[in-house]
Formats: sequence, structure tokens, C-alpha cells
Amino acid sequence: MAGLAGALVGAALVVQASVAAEGPSLDPDEGHIRVQDPADLTPAEAEKLYQRLLDPMVQGYLKSYLYDIDYRDWHRFNTQPYLSDQHGARLVNVYANNTGREMLDASTANPMPVGAKIAKDSVSVVKSGGTARGPLFLMEKMSPGFAPEFGNWRYTMVMPNGKIFGATRGGGSSVVKFCAECHALAADNDYLFPLPHDVLIGQ
Repeated sequence: MAGLAGALVGAALVVQASVAAEGPSLDPDEGHIRVQDPADLTPAEAEKLYQRLLDPMVQGYLKSYLYDIDYRDWHRFNTQPYLSDQHGARLVNVYANNTGREMLDASTANPMPVGAKIAKDSVSVVKSGGTARGPLFLMEKMSPGFAPEFGNWRYTMVMPNGKIFGATRGGGSSVVKFCAECHALAADNDYLFPLPHDVLIGQ
């Protein structure tokens, strides 16, 4: 497999979002708001929980009325949710639309084409048993000139109730600027971070 295993929507500002949350205010300079005492689930437990929450999560995100936000029929790259420290110790999953299916091979010489979309949803589980739907993190490859300093990716964070918390060159752009700056660390892989090898489908 050429290049690093890529994936996405990563290392963004994360908020502690409950199922019914309206979306808290957040100072972009504060950094992550982390899940306290995240539960240590087995892969089977994590996947069972995720499948139970997936449809309600998507229905919440769809309230944003973003075009083509229903990612359930996109290609999923991980076999079960995995804990992402970069996303506030939440369980995350990575999907890509057909245009972005080759993201595992992305590099400076082989960048993602315009229209590639990568989605990372998130859930939190604490040791006491509480669960919550988290934000959806989106990356979309835009036309040259959109944001050349960040590989022309647009970053969007959607809250569980569909509120757009921030979007590159849109409302709340200062919030997702952190996402772009973090992903700049992976510029050699077209701004995509690797997934844990043990959760990659086919590994």
C-alpha cells in the first residue's frame, strides 16, 4: 500500500456534546474538551454500541441540511470504532465518498481529487455507562485556490443536533482553523493522518 494509511477529519476542536445538546459555546483557544473517564470497551462492544447509535446520529447531523451528508453508504475504513485521543478520547469511525476512496494512498504526488469527502463521526462512552453522540468532522477537497495553505481542504464540524459549529471560509471558521493547522502536520500525505493499523479493514 503506497504512502501512509490516510484518514481524516481529524484532530479538530472537540466539544462535550450530549444527545440533546444545542451545542455549547467554545473559545477556539481553549483546545479540546475531553471525555472524562472514557470506558475501555472491547471491539465487539464498541461496534455494537456504534450500530445502535448510528442511525440516530445521522438523523441529527442531517438537520444541518448539508448536501450529501448521509455517509452511511460511503466506504468505511475501520472494522470497529477506535479511541481517538486527538478527538477528546471519543470513539470515531472514518468514511469516504467514492471520490475519496483512495485516501489510503494519498500523498503530495498523489493528492485527493476535487470532490473527495471524508467523514469522521464520534461517540463518547464513560466508565459509569453513559453514552453520547459527538460531533461529525468533515473534510472536502475544494478547487485550487480555496485554501492553498492547507491543501484546499474545507473543514466542517457538525454538532449532534445539526448545528454547524464551524466551517472553513464560513461561519465559525476560527474554530475549524485549528483542524487545518493540525492537519498541516500531515501535509506530505495530503493532510491526512493515519488510522491505527489494527482497525483497518482488510488488515
